[in-house]
Amino acid sequence: MAPTGGSEETNQLEILTGANKDGRIKVVFDDGQTRKDIIQTVNMNDNTTTVFYKLMDAIYQEIKFDYDMTGSGMTIYINAPTQEADKDITITLEDIDATGVTGVGSEWRKGVAGTGGVAEVNELEISEAGSGSKDLSVNFTDGNYLNETVTVTLQGTETPSEIADKIASAFQALNNGKGLFRQNITVSGAKVTFTSTKTLADQNITITMKSK
Repeated sequence: MAPTGGSEETNQLEILTGANKDGRIKVVFDDGQTRKDIIQTVNMNDNTTTVFYKLMDAIYQEIKFDYDMTGSGMTIYINAPTQEADKDITITLEDIDATGVTGVGSEWRKGVAGTGGVAEVNELEISEAGSGSKDLSVNFTDGNYLNETVTVTLQGTETPSEIADKIASAFQALNNGKGLFRQNITVSGAKVTFTSTKTLADQNITITMKSK
């Protein structure tokens, strides 16, 4: 359940000029807890629109687990997905190779903590182990953009708890070890628990499991 009565913080990066030579630019995003140094290559005659889209993609790949992103004109908006207290976020653009690209970061809207939010929790419980070696496919989806499937190989000798451990480990290994998008995954006995890392409105999450 999402909190109410607050506002989601938004910070912005406006691209002012394009590139007049090949080279590298760097965006530094720092929210006081996490710092991301994002280096992007640009080419001679990349206009502001081209630079904008290159940076949109590069920044999103680095911060998507913690922030949402939108864009308008030549401005990239980095939005907190939940109503939290305002952070001292800085966004800077450095022209490493004097490509001519310039941009300026600033806060667009302050964050204000809301009240009443509760993180969503979903569970997958293994009730029996079955027998025989097989591959087990497990899908986690919110019915929208989040749709991840993992496959675990079973020898037929595992207990329900051991199967739960294998499933959790497979999900935790997704996205180069970052795990499942905005989900904290834990195991207790034969139960795998998925807890949202953000207090959002209730999602239509389904978890399905089948033998391959």
